[in-house]
Amino acid sequence: MRRLLPAVLSSVLAAGLLLTGHPVSAAPAADPVAPASAFTPQSPTRVLDTRTGGGAVGAGRTVTLDLTARVPASATAVVLNVTAVSPTASTFVTAFPAGAARPTASNLNLVAGDVRANQVTVALGADRKVSLYNNSGSVHLVADLAGHYGTDGTAGFTALSPDRALDTRTTGGPLGAGATRTVDLTGRIPASATAVTFNLTAVSPTASTFVTAWPTGTTRPTASSLNTDAGDIRPNLVTVAVGANRKVSLYNHVGSVHLLVDVTGFYSPEYGAAFVPLTPARVVDTRTGTGGTTGPIGPASGFTADLEGRVPASSVAVLLNVTGVGATARTYVTAAEPVGDLPNASTLNVSPGQTVANAAGVAFASDHSFSLYNHAGKIHLVADLAGAFVVVDEDPCTTDCVYTWGAGPLGTAGGIGDSAVPAPVVGLSGVRSVIGGGGNSYALLADGTVRAWGANYLGQLGNGWSNATSGGSRLPVPVVGLTGVTAIAAGGSHAFALKTDGTVWSWGSNWSGELGNGTKTDSDVPVRVSGLTDVVAIAGAASYANGYALRADGTVWAWGAGWGSLGDGTYDEGSTVPVQVSGLTGVTAIAGGSMGGYALRGDGTVWAWGTNGVGELGNGEECDPDGPCVETAPVQVSGLTGVTSIAGAWENGYALRSDGTVWAWGGDYNGDLGDGGDCGPFNCVSRTPVQASITDVEQLVSRFYGGYALRADGTVWSWGAGFSGGLGVPSVPFDGKATSPVRVEGLPAVSGISSGSSTGYALVPHV
Repeated sequence: MRRLLPAVLSSVLAAGLLLTGHPVSAAPAADPVAPASAFTPQSPTRVLDTRTGGGAVGAGRTVTLDLTARVPASATAVVLNVTAVSPTASTFVTAFPAGAARPTASNLNLVAGDVRANQVTVALGADRKVSLYNNSGSVHLVADLAGHYGTDGTAGFTALSPDRALDTRTTGGPLGAGATRTVDLTGRIPASATAVTFNLTAVSPTASTFVTAWPTGTTRPTASSLNTDAGDIRPNLVTVAVGANRKVSLYNHVGSVHLLVDVTGFYSPEYGAAFVPLTPARVVDTRTGTGGTTGPIGPASGFTADLEGRVPASSVAVLLNVTGVGATARTYVTAAEPVGDLPNASTLNVSPGQTVANAAGVAFASDHSFSLYNHAGKIHLVADLAGAFVVVDEDPCTTDCVYTWGAGPLGTAGGIGDSAVPAPVVGLSGVRSVIGGGGNSYALLADGTVRAWGANYLGQLGNGWSNATSGGSRLPVPVVGLTGVTAIAAGGSHAFALKTDGTVWSWGSNWSGELGNGTKTDSDVPVRVSGLTDVVAIAGAASYANGYALRADGTVWAWGAGWGSLGDGTYDEGSTVPVQVSGLTGVTAIAGGSMGGYALRGDGTVWAWGTNGVGELGNGEECDPDGPCVETAPVQVSGLTGVTSIAGAWENGYALRSDGTVWAWGGDYNGDLGDGGDCGPFNCVSRTPVQASITDVEQLVSRFYGGYALRADGTVWSWGAGFSGGLGVPSVPFDGKATSPVRVEGLPAVSGISSGSSTGYALVPHV
């Protein structure tokens, strides 16, 4: 990965702002206090222990930590695990840059006799020094260094929806005194990861103890990641370098204890977001109504808080400190992105009478909001915003670039949600082609490698990991193990690559055998489609469940779901390996439809098979009311000759003729035909091709409910549904439509186009 930013951090980055006697006041916005920066991890190293030198820190006193020998001169901030030991009174501890004004915020809250740790990210002050302040009584302080941010940083951060990687209550049993447990993160983070962030929770310790996390295969450091008392349930956010084979080791000091590990993100030199510290701001407080929710949160309940306008537009995740106050029952709290099912993970564990806080990294979904959930009883929740992870385009593309619009994640630096405004994809240049699936995008580069971005719950990124809840990557990542690729295709949650040797490779979902490798097992790395050689073209299907290949001999092969989609004369049965589509020879191009496919023959005719509920086959046939509306073998699309290219959508087929005209058939509920017709409830179908209202077209592609056309003058036009801004026309609302082609706005000169489900792409040779 390129160095993310030539950044210099000059003031506090507080990754854990806890509830204190000096609460952070609510603010209309959290302002960046320094530019973004990248991360360099290390094995935990003890850099301060006042028990062995210097003595306890008294009331109103500060101890200064000199890190000159621990981090390079280019370092701008450090990640520390700060532990307070044996406080003589209730107090709080604040970490801040030496030489700077102490902020009115805290990193640790303590009661007398407690031992408690919290992860802190703090900017370096003068001469690479950090100060630690104690408010009341006296307390011993311990600090363990986990890594630094700086201008030499090479690793960006990918935030994940919390993913439980270890629960010794169900697997392996508790760790005894002096015992070590290895956590294998293979499949949860990529092989390129250099560090991982997870929430480490201790459950039912039989004695007061500490737990250490460190890279497997290295010497266990004299450091701690979590301190807990007997009988407690206590979490702490941990950032630790990854050891051999993506493994991390956990050590328990005394007694026995159950441990939980919930992975929330990782750092990689290949891709990831940069960190921007923000002026500390309280964004949620249910006691006062800050954040829009007032009153305690009941059992099995939650709410969503919106940070729009309080974080940079390109933020993909935030660092929060979440505090539970006044719990009426033992409970846990989960902070997560507000999408999909609630993750089987916890951020905070609270017992009645406790005020407990923990730092949390939370990924954003389609907007800048996050959710907080309470498991049992009632509890007040507080969240303080400390920083954001942002997409930064430090090296904008100038040659063979991709512009995109529509349904996110788009991979741009302008925001994370849907957008009708085309913008360049970050980190991509030298792009040969691009394609989209249900929630993913793929780019083929001139060097024959493939990049992917978007969802990854089924391994759609092909990067060697997945996140079962919803986590993926907003930025392009390498599809591992692929070289010599000449073409790419995508389905709803899987993708294909054609290599120069004529073989086809696939990755992602495989519930109907759509990977074509003889199994129904999902794969987060490319696997070879069985038995195919001499392939010259490939296509995916919008049904999420099929793949198609055109061989050099003009035959077409299909695999995946049945119901007529294979075109081999069968209906009920699918196939996990390729089968030949019946009766097709002399084929020059193929395309996938919703549950079926299309083939263009050398004589300029078009053939189709599969479902025909709204006329997708274009052969003029009505459905049999007493049987399935399917053709299990190819039929000719009526009245089309001189066709040069084809495309298939969810309910439509499209054809481009040699005279530059576009023809469409199938459903028209969203203006899918592009002929200007405004259908009523009973005439929204054309079972034979009709001409779309556009001419001089050189390239044609489809999306779920509509299409895109590139005209000879280099302009791009769209029609159909306005879902998610897919038309590329900001004046058309997302619930609107265009029954005739409208020009996509804001594009430079374009050399090619492509599409996803509700996403458009334009290849721009020069910017």
